[in-house]
Amino acid sequence: MLVVHAFCLMPNHFHLRLATPRGELSRWMRHVKWDYVRNFNFRHRRVGHLWQGRFKAILVEDGPSFLECARYTHLNPNRAKLTRPAERYRWSSYRT
Repeated sequence: MLVVHAFCLMPNHFHLRLATPRGELSRWMRHVKWDYVRNFNFRHRRVGHLWQGRFKAILVEDGPSFLECARYTHLNPNRAKLTRPAERYRWSSYRT
């Protein structure tokens, strides 16, 4: 099982705040990345990788740190000057 708490898709990377109650984060990330790249490449008539290397995972417990991570994820487009306010960024879970 995979629970998505927050996400933000940026032009050159993405942020996910996930819970994997049974573990298996590597397996889930392999599926998420593979499915996204396959669909993106098909839609844009291209081939090849979108991202390089392994994902970075940080364990965050419930509480203030968890909320700060969600805030960081949702405000990423603002820091990159892609949009303001955060609600206007289409590729984020901020509005939900």
